[in-house]
Amino acid sequence: MKRLIIPTIVALGFTCFSQAYAAVETYTVDEAGGYAIMGFVGNTPEDFALAQKQANSWELQRHLDLKPQSVKAVAIDGSKGVAMNDAQLRHAIEAAALAKSP
Repeated sequence: MKRLIIPTIVALGFTCFSQAYAAVETYTVDEAGGYAIMGFVGNTPEDFALAQKQANSWELQRHLDLKPQSVKAVAIDGSKGVAMNDAQLRHAIEAAALAKSP
């Protein structure tokens, strides 16, 4: 019986972990000169916290030369209850990248 319970618990843990990160939407905004901004958007306060963790992880890896230097990552708070169209989302990602400069 133990042999069936332990793998089931491990599989359930991986399933829950993968679903937690699925709630964060990822958008890429291409800029002039070959640069890009990766925007992680969280639509609830919990998702925004995950988006911040993902953006910080991306930036840490970028500074360690593990990610492309031409792609900057930012987190966007979409939990304010206001739906954004593509242009507003692009503007929010660009503004967050400018506010986070260097």
